[in-house]
Amino acid sequence: MHAHFDPLSVTRTDEPDTRVATLRVTGNGYNGTGPTTFRLRDGLIASLRIA
Repeated sequence: MHAHFDPLSVTRTDEPDTRVATLRVTGNGYNGTGPTTFRLRDGLIASLRIA
């Protein structure tokens, strides 16, 4: 969909090794902002959830 993601902020959660990034999305599909939850393991992204 030729999507482009710009990070706007990253915050910690109450869960260890979990961060929520707010992204601005532009392209030929969805355009807007939204939260994306990253769960880290050993310094790498172990899971990613786009809400």
